[in-house]
Amino acid sequence: MDIPPEANSSVWAVSGGGFHSMAIYGPKRRVVEWPPVNVEGDPRANGTLRGPPAGLTDVVAVAAGQDHSLALRRGGKVVMWTRRLSGGDADVLPRHIARANVRAISAAQGGGPFSLFLLRNGSVIEWPVRNYSAHYVARPDALLASGRVKAVAAGWEHALALLDNGTVVAWGGRRVSASGPSNSIKSVTVPPAAQANVVAIAAGRAHSLALLANGSVVAWGTPLYSSSGASCAAESCKRSPPPPAGPNGVPAVALSGVKAIAAGRDIAVALLPGGRVFVWGPTYFGLYLHVVPPEAESGVIAIAGGSSWWLAVKGS
Repeated sequence: MDIPPEANSSVWAVSGGGFHSMAIYGPKRRVVEWPPVNVEGDPRANGTLRGPPAGLTDVVAVAAGQDHSLALRRGGKVVMWTRRLSGGDADVLPRHIARANVRAISAAQGGGPFSLFLLRNGSVIEWPVRNYSAHYVARPDALLASGRVKAVAAGWEHALALLDNGTVVAWGGRRVSASGPSNSIKSVTVPPAAQANVVAIAAGRAHSLALLANGSVVAWGTPLYSSSGASCAAESCKRSPPPPAGPNGVPAVALSGVKAIAAGRDIAVALLPGGRVFVWGPTYFGLYLHVVPPEAESGVIAIAGGSSWWLAVKGS
């Protein structure tokens, strides 16, 4: 994936979506996206391509969805551009969101185009509002309106919220699949280890991550490891990959000292001391321990996961 010139320096933050990536760059905090996005289906198709609105500046956070984009401006206002999410040609947020004082945003990278908006009063809005039938874990509306939420993360079919007491709540996730209980429902079954001392959360297709105050990563949902342990492509392995060490296959290197976490479709990303990036999880080629390019071995200050890739911001 070619990185555009705007994202080669002075980058403030990044986000990976279902088909595209986003970055905030430059002194005016503008937004750049790549590749062309927001068409019905394949982003390479010839259709009505929509990029960031002209004149969009003062952006403090971005969230790339399945094929929609969100930008949070300084002052708490959200800008959205898409075709699929609003169901028409206009990029229109509902009035109660457009007028809200938003603190953080999160967009689902796949499965269903929904977004989460964390307001400055600690409450959460999910939009579009999804129909949680008996096949899904119900949204904890009382908790989301309580003013106690500190962070949110949108997965494919599930969502996470971090409360002010360091606990994680989860909702969504299909209860059953053709073969029995689905990994999607496992992604909303919060383990005891993530029910206290959590400082950050991330959600993938059917897995969830929590970062504890002691620098340890907790994972649940789809196992991000092979039955025989970690593996990597022979041509790119310089040393034998370590086997899974923690619960649900969290590698030993991610059990202490982790500074930040991110999740992609089927991967987990951890930022280690010294700005080193570590990535694990399956790919289409059976790779479970991802090779990190030399540029991401040190000096990284921010990370993000996309549907089949991950992003890192280097410090100056």
